[in-house]
Amino acid sequence: MLKQTLLGKLDKLQNEKKQSLFEKAAESRGYSPRRPTREERAGYHVSHILTGKSKSGKKVCIKVDLKKNKNKKKFEDWLWIEFKNSKGKPGWIHGDAHFLVFERSDDFVFINRKELVEWLSSANKIRYDLPFVGLAKQAKYRIYKRADKPEEITQIAVKDIKSLKSFQIWPKNA
Repeated sequence: MLKQTLLGKLDKLQNEKKQSLFEKAAESRGYSPRRPTREERAGYHVSHILTGKSKSGKKVCIKVDLKKNKNKKKFEDWLWIEFKNSKGKPGWIHGDAHFLVFERSDDFVFINRKELVEWLSSANKIRYDLPFVGLAKQAKYRIYKRADKPEEITQIAVKDIKSLKSFQIWPKNA
């Protein structure tokens, strides 16, 4: 029990460090990042709110959902997309965030959530017509589903979304 508590605290510290790297990257681009209040965050998949100014000088607030890199270098070129979560409810791709940010080893991939949803439904890359796969290594453009969970997730290649208008890469050391 003590070991689990210590591991949980270590994970939390590591997550805070990663999030602060994102916050530093946002600040270097002129944004004021903050964590959402409980009301702003509750069930809507928003991890940060970036406040800044548009080109016309108008104040803007951007809701962001930061997806942490859990597998280090293993999936640098592939991003996980969650259609349904482990409880069978709509996944974070259907959340309230304006932008999704995927952490990688050296940078953050920044993409407009709605633009990504449109691409996913129109690019004809995801094979909805084929049966679900049961192994994560088979999830590239296929719907992966574990036998004991109602979640539905897939992987897409970073190279395939680079042409989207909102696609940006934010270096961590900027």
